[in-house]
Amino acid sequence: MTLPEQIVTAQGTAAGLTAHLRVLATTDLHAHLLPYDYYTDKRDSSVGLAQLGELVAAARAASQNILLLDNGDTLQGAPLADAAVAEIVPAGRLHPMIAAMNALGFDAATLGNHDFDFGLGHLKASLKGAKFPVVSANVDSTDGTPFVPKRCILTRQVTDSLGGVQSLKIGITGAVPPQVAMWNKPHLHGLMTFTDIVSAVRAEVAALRSEGADIVLVLAHSGYGSLNAGPGAENVALQVAQIEGVDGVVAGHTHKLRAEPTKPGAPIVQPGAFGSHLGCIDLVIGQADTDKGWSVRQTQATNFATTQRRALGAIPVRRMLNDYPKLRFAVAREHDATRSFVARPLGATAVPLETFFSVIAPCAATQVIADAQWEAARPLIAANRALNGLPVLSAVAPFKAGGRSGPRSYTDVPVGPLRLRHAADLYLYPNMLSVLRVTGQGVRDWLERSASLFHQIHTDRDAPQQLIDHEFAPYNFDRLAGLRYQIDVSRPARTNAEGDVVHDTPGRIHALTLADGTPLAPDDEVAVITNSYRSAGGGHMRAAQAAEEAIVAQFSVRDAVARYISDSDGPIRPIVEPTFSFSPLGGVDVVFETGSEALKHPGRAAELGLAALQATTTPDAFQPFAMHL
Repeated sequence: MTLPEQIVTAQGTAAGLTAHLRVLATTDLHAHLLPYDYYTDKRDSSVGLAQLGELVAAARAASQNILLLDNGDTLQGAPLADAAVAEIVPAGRLHPMIAAMNALGFDAATLGNHDFDFGLGHLKASLKGAKFPVVSANVDSTDGTPFVPKRCILTRQVTDSLGGVQSLKIGITGAVPPQVAMWNKPHLHGLMTFTDIVSAVRAEVAALRSEGADIVLVLAHSGYGSLNAGPGAENVALQVAQIEGVDGVVAGHTHKLRAEPTKPGAPIVQPGAFGSHLGCIDLVIGQADTDKGWSVRQTQATNFATTQRRALGAIPVRRMLNDYPKLRFAVAREHDATRSFVARPLGATAVPLETFFSVIAPCAATQVIADAQWEAARPLIAANRALNGLPVLSAVAPFKAGGRSGPRSYTDVPVGPLRLRHAADLYLYPNMLSVLRVTGQGVRDWLERSASLFHQIHTDRDAPQQLIDHEFAPYNFDRLAGLRYQIDVSRPARTNAEGDVVHDTPGRIHALTLADGTPLAPDDEVAVITNSYRSAGGGHMRAAQAAEEAIVAQFSVRDAVARYISDSDGPIRPIVEPTFSFSPLGGVDVVFETGSEALKHPGRAAELGLAALQATTTPDAFQPFAMHL
């Protein structure tokens, strides 16, 4: 990995003594260690820390002054994480991600919100084996003690522009969205407190500077956000970059890919998710006067795609692992253990369970989740007097349906045997089952947030318009099984894609009734089965957050799905409810984009009135279909 030309130039021309520090960063790895998709049991060259390790090795071969950092959401997400919870960590072995990070020589890391998903016991056991500091400025136990150190200073020897060796003190702090207290309430309530990111980081940056840090870097497990976001906001990386004394920021959490100089302010890099990219911040630091210490002269932020690794001089994973014999053995062992873990049989399905069309019509994949939630919640609701007699709805969303996760992110389970990996594919997160008491108005507001997935379609335009806003995360597209309603996409959306901006619009939801045709009035009440993330307002679902939480189960929705499949008498045959449809717009042409593998389901496309446009030539591009509204 050669240095960018402007950085090389800066090193040669800056007045006084200079040095080049290359900060490499990963974020949102979500337990993707190897280039492998355990859901389909096939190799996937687009993901994996191991492939980023190739880039790290190439960078170290090209530059002497390298720092390697991780920005959180590392220990949860892929089946490897589930196997680690169930079998690997309890057996006393290192979490596979921690073992790999130790071997690759990570210098420091922070925590992400999903790192708390399996509870504090598992998180503490996993971090215990880390040979690098893990810091967070805004996470404390309720007794006031920091959960992990709030900051650290790394002393590194760097080679300067004259070939000499200089001692550099690098301050590191990090932070996680304070909303994790709500999202993981079943695990964290009464045990942990989470404070505002910006104020917590500001305090730690000042402390690092007073302790002699020459350079200060912030691992902000937070999206870019805006400069106007108020205290306690979820996405504030832009604000963090403006804090005096910050020299570089690694952003994350929203899985986006960005790299910007952010002037005025510190450079920011956000390297996607799952190991798709390696973030890089190049800093040219200068020392015009040895008594005044180092200062940043020039910066550049870049993302290197894992697909670039050969062009950048990286060696293949297998050859790289030869230099880490213990890691190679551990990786092979845990890889085999994970494949065996997720291969456990559950049952069978008589119909395909795919999510290629889930955002434009109810589907079998989400119906299985709805049915499993109904079955699991039935005895709990029967025992709860406050819910007796209320209509019961089941809120479900397609976790893998494109959006900002890209055109590869879809579920596609064929007819036949169902294994544990298929249940995990249908329901990615270990969210606990929850039941809310919601008003009719709350239900309407809930659906309006979901309906923000669609672009506004203008009926007076001749050219086909794009229907789907790919900035919207599909796991926030809830449909409430047990209802019937129409979505009018000719009207403006109630929120932006993130849900953090609410617009005053007339609304898109029409003809809202219960399944039996009874209109749902604003003052009516229903019971809604959902998950702990949504009940806490996750996805900016304010209606869910404002509702009364009547039940918090002691089991996850994913466990309920697995149990539903295994308890079924023969192959499952979900009867898909016609929950929602689009309001007719008189034959307006739109373009619906989905994953390219949707072409393998022509019957489903024809059933929905879709006509495939020119076939995409790469799985990294969305496949367009013509659609009439």
